[in-house]
Amino acid sequence: MTVLVQTIELPYGNKSLRFELEAEAQVTQATLNTLPEIDLDGELKKALDRPIGSQPLEELAKGLGSVLLICDDNTRPTPAHLILPSVIERLRAAGVALENIAILIAGGSHRPMTEEELEAKVGSEVYPSVQVLNHEFDNKDKLVHLGETKNGTPIWINKMVFDADLVLGIGGIVPHRYCGWSGGGKIIQPGVCGEDTTIATHLMITKDESITLGNIDNPVRKEIDDIALRAGLKFIVNAILDANQRIVGLVAGDPIKAHREGVELAKKVYGVPLKQADLVVTSSFPADLNFWQAGKALYSADLAVKTGGTIILVTPAIEGPGEHLEFLTLMAKPYDEILSLVDRDEVQDKIGAAGALAVAIVKQRAQVKIVSDGLTDEQVEWMGFRRYNSDALQTAVLDALANLGENPTINVIHEGAEILPLID
Repeated sequence: MTVLVQTIELPYGNKSLRFELEAEAQVTQATLNTLPEIDLDGELKKALDRPIGSQPLEELAKGLGSVLLICDDNTRPTPAHLILPSVIERLRAAGVALENIAILIAGGSHRPMTEEELEAKVGSEVYPSVQVLNHEFDNKDKLVHLGETKNGTPIWINKMVFDADLVLGIGGIVPHRYCGWSGGGKIIQPGVCGEDTTIATHLMITKDESITLGNIDNPVRKEIDDIALRAGLKFIVNAILDANQRIVGLVAGDPIKAHREGVELAKKVYGVPLKQADLVVTSSFPADLNFWQAGKALYSADLAVKTGGTIILVTPAIEGPGEHLEFLTLMAKPYDEILSLVDRDEVQDKIGAAGALAVAIVKQRAQVKIVSDGLTDEQVEWMGFRRYNSDALQTAVLDALANLGENPTINVIHEGAEILPLID
């Protein structure tokens, strides 16, 4: 009888799941790198006092009537409640009245946040004192058209952005499948843009192989930056978090210059050397809300798995599939068929189609199994995968190993939605 003696623990929402492997199994565990904890108040003051490539906020805001703070939503772990009070204090010191400061949640195509979620995001100190609104990406009455980019992308932007005298972005920086790294101008696109704009940038994934996780020098990032500057984004504050969701770095200033400096710091946290393995077991943490978010863990796993290998995605998917239901049904189809449906304009949700195309690229290289209590068997079958309950993670691992031959190599990724595998 085989004795299983290596115990592996993975994040699963607010708890963890365990599975066991043979003592001699070739296992590499990947987790975010640790940086020293910072003095948040001191570092935030320093970042705002000496912003990168920009005048200080007080100078930018002097003499202006209205200021819009754009903040990422609850699918991102950015602790905006720790950042916003200092930013608002400086705006008020510059003479901006509190009633002329508003916060717009950059939800992209996500569901609107509830009142309770909004207060938790911006903080109980800020929430009662300023207007806080969700972005409505599919309501053209709330959007304004700013023309097109040089690549022909239509720019539809929230009217609040257009109307504000000064626009600031609050967010975080992590590896991202489409634009290389999140943060910076991404707070504008897709954060507060219309559906047509987001469709165009997301479908760029089909046009250039340089559009990959962790590559900042790609066409999607350039398009996002162009749109953000056209929309009037003047200043950002971006945080870098570690595995414990502590802020370990901050950048503030010009939306491009400060962001790029932040990316260099983020690489030290999220970049983890790995060799490709036959089996990758990955948690979606911290993108646990729904499968649309959890799917990010597949992109890092795709880099870490050998062609012909297996990926096991472990995700609670607390809210089920997410907003893009057509994303699920399209995932059962091969890449070329999805692309053909998009080209023939036979897809209603083209943002969802872009996500399905990204997952289809993963499926071309590896078999995928999903361990989740938030998804049903039927939903996972739509995707073309097999589902296991959370208490059957061990079974999923043994099933995968049974089909991978002798002495398979195994990568275990603890924060799959954020890690950037640096492949030898």
